[in-house]
Amino acid sequence: MVSNYGIFAIETKNYQGWILGNEFDEYWTQVIFKRKEKLHNPIKQNYGHIQALREALSDYTDVNYISIVAFTTKADLKVKTNTDVVYTVNLPKTIRKYSNETISDSNKEQIYEKLLSLNIDSKENRKAHVEAIHNNLEDRHKKVDADTCPKCGGKLVLRNGKYGQFKGCSNYPKCRFIAK
Repeated sequence: MVSNYGIFAIETKNYQGWILGNEFDEYWTQVIFKRKEKLHNPIKQNYGHIQALREALSDYTDVNYISIVAFTTKADLKVKTNTDVVYTVNLPKTIRKYSNETISDSNKEQIYEKLLSLNIDSKENRKAHVEAIHNNLEDRHKKVDADTCPKCGGKLVLRNGKYGQFKGCSNYPKCRFIAK
């Protein structure tokens, strides 16, 4: 959503049950009765969307990008984050709390037109987009298998943590990548 207050990247989720997670976890957990399922951290997903927006809108350097994750009320949120993770019914109130204008009306229109022109408008383009995502995930897994950090290129080393051993980036604390 493009507004005078910034560009809102809103990730919507339609999950039910308890949703457990923290800001920097790779995965969050959905709990329905005794069944647990992993889901990708929606804050990190939205971060990827914001990075794509930044790249597409590199001509607009003073834009404020605001990440919001919105779950339906079927979910019971038990998350610890600084990023706004809200129920969809609270989305308007969350958006209204931003009141510092950072985008002029003319820039807002230009940004909107630019984003409109970048929409994936054909089946072929959508297929290519999905294929690129799958290739990126495959590359990431290959790097982890080769003990290379997919974030910074550092070496993955075996570490001991509170819950046992794990592979983490040797460039910690600069890079906080953990292989799961």
